[in-house]
Amino acid sequence: MKTAKAAFVTCTALLAMPLQAQTGDKAVPYKDAKAPVSERVADLLGRMTVEEKVGQLIAQSTLPRFTPNSPVTALGVVKKGVVDPVVAQRSLANGAGAFILFETSPVDAPTGVVTQNAVQSWVVNNTRLGIPMLMQAEALHGVVVKGATIFPQAIALGSTWNPALVRTMFTAVADEASAAGFHQVLAPVFDLARDPRYGRVEEMYSEDPYLVTQMGLAAVQGLQGNAPGQAWRNDGRHVIATAKHLIHGQPENGTNVGPSDYSEYTMRDVFLPPFEAAVKIGRIGSVMPSYNENLGGIPSHASSWLMKDVLRGEWGFTGFVNSDWLAVKQLHDKQFVASSYGDAGVLGFNSGLDLETPVPEGFAALPAAVQSGAVKMADLDAAVGRILTAKFNAGLFERPYADPKRAAAVVGSKANAELARKVADEAMILLKNEGALLPLDPGKVRTIAVIGPNADKARLGTYSGTPPYFVTVLDGIRKRVGPQVKVVYAEGARISEPDRSADSNRLSPFVAPSAEKDAALIGEAAVVAKSADVVILVLGGNETVSREAFEAFMPGGKPSLGDADTLELPGRQNDLVREIAKLGKPTAAVILGGRPYTALQVNESVPAVLEGWYLGQETGNAVAGALFGDVNPSGRLPVTIARNAGQLPVYYYRKPAARLGYVGSDNRPLYPFGYGLSYTSFEYGAPQLNRTTIPARGHATVKVRVTNTGKRAGDEVVQLYIHPKYSGVVQPVLKLAGFRKIRLAPGKSADVTFDIGPDQLSILGKDMKRVVEPGAVDIMIGRNAADTQKVQLVVADTDGI
Repeated sequence: MKTAKAAFVTCTALLAMPLQAQTGDKAVPYKDAKAPVSERVADLLGRMTVEEKVGQLIAQSTLPRFTPNSPVTALGVVKKGVVDPVVAQRSLANGAGAFILFETSPVDAPTGVVTQNAVQSWVVNNTRLGIPMLMQAEALHGVVVKGATIFPQAIALGSTWNPALVRTMFTAVADEASAAGFHQVLAPVFDLARDPRYGRVEEMYSEDPYLVTQMGLAAVQGLQGNAPGQAWRNDGRHVIATAKHLIHGQPENGTNVGPSDYSEYTMRDVFLPPFEAAVKIGRIGSVMPSYNENLGGIPSHASSWLMKDVLRGEWGFTGFVNSDWLAVKQLHDKQFVASSYGDAGVLGFNSGLDLETPVPEGFAALPAAVQSGAVKMADLDAAVGRILTAKFNAGLFERPYADPKRAAAVVGSKANAELARKVADEAMILLKNEGALLPLDPGKVRTIAVIGPNADKARLGTYSGTPPYFVTVLDGIRKRVGPQVKVVYAEGARISEPDRSADSNRLSPFVAPSAEKDAALIGEAAVVAKSADVVILVLGGNETVSREAFEAFMPGGKPSLGDADTLELPGRQNDLVREIAKLGKPTAAVILGGRPYTALQVNESVPAVLEGWYLGQETGNAVAGALFGDVNPSGRLPVTIARNAGQLPVYYYRKPAARLGYVGSDNRPLYPFGYGLSYTSFEYGAPQLNRTTIPARGHATVKVRVTNTGKRAGDEVVQLYIHPKYSGVVQPVLKLAGFRKIRLAPGKSADVTFDIGPDQLSILGKDMKRVVEPGAVDIMIGRNAADTQKVQLVVADTDGI
């Protein structure tokens, strides 16, 4: 306790210390807080050695070395808030661009702040120029630190179709991240979820470029706090966001790191637009390339076309390019485009990388490369200048330390827990509700059986910290119905072994459950179900069967795969469903997991189905609220759900000649993009254009009246799709161009209006430029991609955009 108390006192003293960097020093321009950032950068660059410059392009962390001959890391640099000066001098003598505190046993936010402050203080006070480090963290759906609020996973955020809510959520995430001492978070993900076999689908908002763009921009604006089109400057409560992964695309076979070999046209038309919006509208501070290769064999981390020509040259990106973890190393030992780790560093840097993470591998060779002429000094200065600009804009030289008291007050707050519940409420999708089984009336039920491998487990998804609490579905139902209703439970089946916690599941190799144990569990579940009036099946996946796959996280470790060759529920869950269905009990299923499972057995034999993905720390309360009608489900599918893996790819924006059909099977998806039911009903009027002909640069509006014809208040997502009848380049049969989420009381109507102009009508031409072509355009409005009404708009002439 004495050590911890001393560290806390030291941290408090650091915050009060009148450092020159905190008060400003006009005699040293880079320390003058009132000087323009460009002048501060130029002054500091002029004082730096080559080794100090390269130091700013390398992240250090408390991870071990990944190969025997790798440069030293900062492993062991700090213990209980006290810095080991020998380790610090060995690993941080020239400073570092960023620092990543990686603890095998997660520490809470105040303790993490004390630890990070100690390392930061050593760098500020013991390196020649005292340049603070950026503190990095993951924050896909909550900052990854013990005790932080865990919100629903990214794919569940996409299901809300509510960018305003997502922006509010990420404002809270930024507040917690900054309070925990972080300046940069490695989120959000702008990839497209086009292959449900891929274990990282849960990290993505949607299969659709437009929906990903809207959700991603909302996340960026929440994290950075800047208005659209305005540069970011930190106010102490926001962080640098990182758009990633440029570009995963749709990995071959649905497996992580697999090639994504698409034409330049498809890349520019489908995969790149969300990133372009992040740069031009979101003014994102950082961009991370993907692990895989594109354009026939060029790794993203070695693609000057991607990082220099497009990102900086065409889009005007001025932030810094942050490598993915160990991606520079993989240029040598996985993709084999560099003959050594040093050559990989030179290749990555010359292709456009600015910062190597999480430890030095290839960039350690940059000083020698500058001396030999393999790296130009001007390029080195430009990259370092981008890192320094980010640090000055972050206020690091004035506020290098975080406050553990603020961390204790903000991280995992009650207000953010309430927000997590609201987001979870809006994320759930009602897929099926035969006979209006849901919502349940607890006054008419004596016994409820809650059965399934996800009923009493903390399911958080990957890139999650340890939340202050987690409400299981079983606990949520018990709390909701109270003592007057008996709630019985059975696990029913296993998904994987040992299936302990989200953290251990994320890293543990998959071990299949035993057939004998599952048979016993299924038998027990059937006995439990017989005693109940209603059965709630809680099924799906976990963090072992759907996750980011890697060969080995630590040297000598075992592979941890996370991609799948089937879309069915893992393990013997279908056997469990069949046995319960035989009982003829009123049954509802809740599916939790990281990918869109086909779950044919569930859809064939269970009358009511709720899709929840991963719903965060409030999972059980949110599910119970939906089951018993406290919440009217308003989520809509952000992806198409296939009938089987043989249908893939099944994303809705197919080309006209695609998907002719298969012998003896239904060619339609199981559930279409944008689909979702409600406990009320909505009626659409005919869409109306305010004009039927416009010039290429002109605008029209389309309006539709939506009426709540049911007996409950509810939310409807009104969706706008567009398709040109004829075009110079083949276009999808329909493409999302807008949406509005509206709330209507019973019997009430609302007119929903969309603007139709160049942003909606332009296509990518043969010359890779946007153009509005003349001719007829189908304007479609409806409740999902398979249920629309259309009117026709005519564009009178051609005009490039």
